[in-house]
Amino acid sequence: MKNASLAGLTALALACTQAGLAAPPDADTVLPLTLAGSGPYYVLDIDAQARRLSASPGLVDLRVRNGAGETMAFAWVETTTPPPAPQQVSARLYKVPLPPSDDASANSAGTSPRQAWIVDTKDGNDDLLRLDLGLEPGTQGVYTLRVEASDDLQHWRTLLEDAQLVQLQALPQVGATGALATLADREHLSANGIDLDHVPARYLRLTTARRSAIPPLVSASVTRVPHGPAPAPLEWSAAIVASGCEESSCDYPLPRNTPVAAVQVLPAEVDTNAQVMVLGQVDTRRQPMLRHSLLRGSLHALRLKAEHSVETTGMAWESAAVANVYWLSQPSGAPDLHSPPLRLDDTTWQALRLETFGPITQLGHAAPTIRIGVHQRQLVFVARGAGPFALVRAKTGESGAPMSLDALMPGRAADAALPAASASVTPFAAAAAVPSTASASAPLPAPLASRSPWLWAALLAGVATMGAMAWSLLRKPAAPRASDGA
Repeated sequence: MKNASLAGLTALALACTQAGLAAPPDADTVLPLTLAGSGPYYVLDIDAQARRLSASPGLVDLRVRNGAGETMAFAWVETTTPPPAPQQVSARLYKVPLPPSDDASANSAGTSPRQAWIVDTKDGNDDLLRLDLGLEPGTQGVYTLRVEASDDLQHWRTLLEDAQLVQLQALPQVGATGALATLADREHLSANGIDLDHVPARYLRLTTARRSAIPPLVSASVTRVPHGPAPAPLEWSAAIVASGCEESSCDYPLPRNTPVAAVQVLPAEVDTNAQVMVLGQVDTRRQPMLRHSLLRGSLHALRLKAEHSVETTGMAWESAAVANVYWLSQPSGAPDLHSPPLRLDDTTWQALRLETFGPITQLGHAAPTIRIGVHQRQLVFVARGAGPFALVRAKTGESGAPMSLDALMPGRAADAALPAASASVTPFAAAAAVPSTASASAPLPAPLASRSPWLWAALLAGVATMGAMAWSLLRKPAAPRASDGA
């Protein structure tokens, strides 16, 4: 009887194990899609969730499949040629009367004096990336400007309502030691550049805000590139908290396959200011160490410490940018000053490190958080056959390479807009049956991922119950046989 009971328990355990193994494939390899609009072409935005789906930084293993598991023809929406190198050139700066609407308000009682300037960029055919303004030597102050653009000095369009210029002298640091604390270029907080994000314009008009002092501008320069398609808009992440901090640095993990185009450092406390070097962690076994050309700040900040060298694991830290990071309050209820985002070069980092020239507590007693900006990628696919459609991770070596956009959409003009129909990742709770990457010839059964925890809970409970029953049977003494009592 005992042997029979153990055999039954063994069979039950095998059945429960098979039920647990019958769970669906890894949900990280399939993202169901929802289609909107009339096809056959659909545009899919590749967001953070879709980037995590891929096992490759270049997203080369992503595919779109229909309900029968067939791979759809698709193309990436991206430029085929590298962007031209930016060029910084001087621009002419003219002091001009206020625009009529501002002039009327400036003449009212109790208002601060205001001023306007025209910046002649000398070429309206280029895209403007950045405007840098020079202030008189010794200037200290915080200024707010409205920035407008025009091609004919008559029709103006507003680019920025509250661009900020900052130039402040640091207070002496009592008891400070070390060469870094005494360098002249660390005695100022200067932020005299305004990012313009590929704006085509021959003229720029700068007008002081109503409660701003007048900045003593003496020069202007613009950074520009030949006109071309504007880059994809930035997709900003939620705040990322530090995974660990040391005396002068904090590390931040990044989502997988994320080419970082910008980083915003958010100090934890107001009235904080520090010079920060941003470093990115790279796997030197996959890519060589490269020096980046977007470094900002003083040259002394580009030192590399011993811990930045290649570690035994193959991971190394590489300098990416240097800048002042601050969150400063202003008197009279004026808006707080926040340091602008740092522009990076779309490198796919494993993690980011913020390193201050002094203790990290310069940015507050709590570790700062960061937000990262990523240029959104898109793909266009042809929806053929019946749904449901899904974005999937293909197996290594699987065919299905993307086409060019011209080949995917014959007859489309190079400057034509993308199709209006769109596809988006279906929320997990509403996901329906999707094709599996393991079997491209048959549709996947309805996803059981939401039931997997219950299956495993039942399996573990069954195993525990069987263990208790087996222990009880093994401890129970055998009944005496009739021959033993004779």
